[in-house]
Amino acid sequence: MRTVMDHSQRACQLPGTRDNSVAAPIVNPLQRRIDRAEADIRRLTEQLKGKERQLSDMGKALLRTVTVHHAIEERQETELESLRAMAPAWRTCRCAFEGYVGNSDGVAVYLPFMTETLSGMFDVMQDFWSDYDENNPPKSSVVARAIDERLNLKSQSDGEASRSAQTYASAIRPDWLKETDSRHHMRSRS
Repeated sequence: MRTVMDHSQRACQLPGTRDNSVAAPIVNPLQRRIDRAEADIRRLTEQLKGKERQLSDMGKALLRTVTVHHAIEERQETELESLRAMAPAWRTCRCAFEGYVGNSDGVAVYLPFMTETLSGMFDVMQDFWSDYDENNPPKSSVVARAIDERLNLKSQSDGEASRSAQTYASAIRPDWLKETDSRHHMRSRS
């Protein structure tokens, strides 16, 4: 009489074997490898979930950092604009001369306040007169046009620099050059 085997109980049984004596040595190593592979899969899955959480947290932190950076940048720009608006009230000549105060070729001037016009004139004076060639000094018309540009003054309709810029250019022209120019006549001081 032949018995029907239930294969669900002996899934890894080799054909022709009725007891576990031969199958056990083969089943155990296979089962161990399967168990080890499943454990590795579980471990790697958990690690992947952990990395995904870390990545999500880093993304949130980066978003917070960018948001804070933009808020700080916006606040600083507002403060800078506020300071620029107040600049004529608190700027002093020391700021305009920064970099060459105390230089043997420069002069330190202390004023109670600084205006945009004075600041512009000092800038143009520094640009044109700090290292000029004595044999070829800057032309007054060139200096006057630079003053127009620096102070946003409108030139005359004939293309000449504005009268204000011409006056300012004359005011910053060194006295020793004015004496050699036949165009500039100074009144005698009594």
